[in-house]
Amino acid sequence: MGAFMRLDWQPAAWVIESAPLFRQMSTAMHSNLADFQRRFPLIRWTGPHEGWMFRDTDQDAARVPLVLLPGAGGTGDTFYRTIEALRDTRRVVSVSYPGLDDAASMASGLLGVLSAAGIERFDLFGSSLGGYVAQLCALRDPLRVRRCMFANTFYDADWLQQKISREKLMETPAEQHLANTLGQLRSAGEETAEKADFKHTMLALVGTHQTAEMAKSALLAVLGAGPVPKVEMPEDLIAVLDARDDMVVDEATRVAMRERYRGSRHFRLAAGGHYPTLLNPAEFTAALMTHFRDD
Repeated sequence: MGAFMRLDWQPAAWVIESAPLFRQMSTAMHSNLADFQRRFPLIRWTGPHEGWMFRDTDQDAARVPLVLLPGAGGTGDTFYRTIEALRDTRRVVSVSYPGLDDAASMASGLLGVLSAAGIERFDLFGSSLGGYVAQLCALRDPLRVRRCMFANTFYDADWLQQKISREKLMETPAEQHLANTLGQLRSAGEETAEKADFKHTMLALVGTHQTAEMAKSALLAVLGAGPVPKVEMPEDLIAVLDARDDMVVDEATRVAMRERYRGSRHFRLAAGGHYPTLLNPAEFTAALMTHFRDD
């Protein structure tokens, strides 16, 4: 662990500072998205689990997998750089959602499709909407979740529901919503390698791998997310991650998550925005390596 990063302990928080070696690894790790997708084919479920999609780095492994849940924007492929860094030591399963507009249905559907895949026990990471769904999974079936991390997320979406009307979004055609999203992505800056990677990765996923209906449904799921109880697991099995410059989840909501899990490990990234897996891959991956070390 020391070869990759330095961890400075503060009360209820881990502040990560990447060592040069780890940053060099991240910079050099230039398997591009298309290459990643080719090497780890998409598993598409049909029948009762229609629409769920996985990439699994080691399908036949008996090891406890790390399951990665993305936010409402993009697919499980947003984690491709992190997966490349973890796959030698962990079996990683990245998930892409079907067109469900209800987070509770997402949680029950995910637990069902993981069982169908023979995955009964797992570590669970979720970002944004995925963090909310991860909390629901841990609440519904805690014996299956070994460890979890809730990142850039919330336990009550009231902060966003006050800004965006779910009813208005429901009336908006999916293609129009997609066009608005793509317009925002195309106007995003490319001042750094990380920002350029974020922009081009999202443009490669949104509207193609994540269809217009899927994108709209995922945001509807966020806008319909009500308050959920605290996940009652041993504190050392839970971690919370956020970035100080997240412009999507506001500071009050991030503070509320940290307060709710005040006895657990907190990873507070100085940068990374709402997508630290792409905008700050070195520190983001270091956090996952620390919390989800394979025992």
